[in-house]
Amino acid sequence: MRDAQPWQVTLFLFQFKEFAQNKFIFAERDKSRDTIARLGITIPQAKDEILGLTYEDYYRGPIPDKDRKGEEFWEFGKIISGKQVFIKLKAKSKHGVAICFSFHTPEKTIEYQYKKGG
Repeated sequence: MRDAQPWQVTLFLFQFKEFAQNKFIFAERDKSRDTIARLGITIPQAKDEILGLTYEDYYRGPIPDKDRKGEEFWEFGKIISGKQVFIKLKAKSKHGVAICFSFHTPEKTIEYQYKKGG
């Protein structure tokens, strides 16, 4: 795994957000649903938070998908309702699909290498 440069993160997010306009999938995972409920937000509000990500929210990636050759995950973090949230995304170019695989509190504190002031 390698760290991406800010321009690469921005490019990924641009593509993800473009795909999300047509096809956005929020993976049905108990951990994500529980976090959304605890934050007191809805899935559409969680999607809005995801679409508001910037390169400053970058955590790590791209990470190769072991199950799907040529695909990769990108990981981000964001403070939502006063809590840090781990967000794992994938943009599938072949099908023009934006997928959120994870949206939950992190197991360890996320360190943001491009966030101003920390």
